[in-house]
Order: sequence, then C-alpha cells, then structure tokens
Amino acid sequence: MRLAAAGFFLLAAMTFLAHGQDGAVPSSPPNDPLLYQRRLAMVVRLATQDYEAGNYQGALDRLAALQGAAAQDLSVLNLRGAVLTKSGDYEGARKVFQGILTTDPSYFPASFNLAEVQFMAGDAAGALEAFRTIRTRDPRNELVLFKLILCHLTLGQEEEARKLSEALIPAGSTPAWYYAQAALARKAGDRRAEAKNIDAALAIYEESNCKLFDESMAHAKF
Repeated sequence: MRLAAAGFFLLAAMTFLAHGQDGAVPSSPPNDPLLYQRRLAMVVRLATQDYEAGNYQGALDRLAALQGAAAQDLSVLNLRGAVLTKSGDYEGARKVFQGILTTDPSYFPASFNLAEVQFMAGDAAGALEAFRTIRTRDPRNELVLFKLILCHLTLGQEEEARKLSEALIPAGSTPAWYYAQAALARKAGDRRAEAKNIDAALAIYEESNCKLFDESMAHAKF
C-alpha cells in the first residue's frame, strides 16, 4: 500500500557522502551523478527531520537552498507541500501539489496530499470528490477508503460511511478497520468505543503504521 509520505522518504533513505562546506546542491548534476544524488539526499533527509520535529520553517529554509533541477524534483516539491500543509499554509500547499500534478498527473503522493489539504482546510465535500477519484485509480488503498469515511462522517452522511467501512477487514494490512470503527463510534458519541478501537490498533500495528490514521482523526471535525 502506498502512503502519502512515500514519495519523499525514498530519497531520504540514501547515504550522504560529505563534500563541500555548505552542502549546497548545484543547479545541474555534476560530473559525478552519484555524488549529486547523495548531496540532494542529505538536504531532503535533514528537511524531513525538521518536518517530523515540527520545525517547519527550518525544513522550508533547507528546501529553499536547492537550485535548478534539484529544486524541481517531484519528491522535493512534495515534501515542500507537506511542510506547508503542516504549517497551516493550505493555499501555498495546494499550489505546490497542483504544480506537481501538472508535471506528472499520475504522481500519487501529490494527488493524495492535495485531497488532504482540502479536508484539513474544511472543504469536506471537495475532499470527498478528490478521494473518490483517487480510489478509482487505487481501489484497494485502505487509507484512501478511511479518508472517504471521514469525509462522509464530517458531512453527516453516517450511512454512507458505515457502508464503506464494510469493505475493510479486522487485522488487515493497515489499521484502517479499527480507525474506521473508532470514527463511527466518535460520530455516535461513544468515546469509550472510540478509544478501545484505537488502543486495539496500536496493540496490533507498529506506531509508525498508525501515525497517518491518528493525524486524520485529530483533524476530523464531527
């Protein structure tokens, strides 16, 4: 299953070979392409660390130092959009993700994140349509299905949300079933059942696999 963050974490996993004093990435690949990729990877890795630590301005500053082809790398742009989203600049993030999709309409992380921006900005109806479109391309993506459930619940469409939840199974490849049950319980006012399902998910799955679902629940307003 592809998650929204996957697009930029691939570069962050590369090993950096130190070279130069400021770590700046040149505007075009040097004679040593491997060195160029490693230097680019270092900037992305450090910006990702800032992002995860909540230092959004620090992450943006690191990405702003990139030049030329490096600055236009889709993974770099996707990370920039994610940082802007987290910092609350939804309009800026929207423009970044739309720019990515103009270059590559099939770039899944940007499609997902653009729909996420709509949801976080309070446009549940727009997010619903966007996630529906994504689901036609990736019908088995459990995170997308969960997002659709949240959109329906936000719009007061409990029956539609419940029907979608039936497509999920307990102990599947992701904790989506447990979080869907938690969301339905919250909408019904049953906080005990909500907490029970989230606790079950955390007991079964690694915390990192629950992070995106936790963040989604935190932003759901119903």
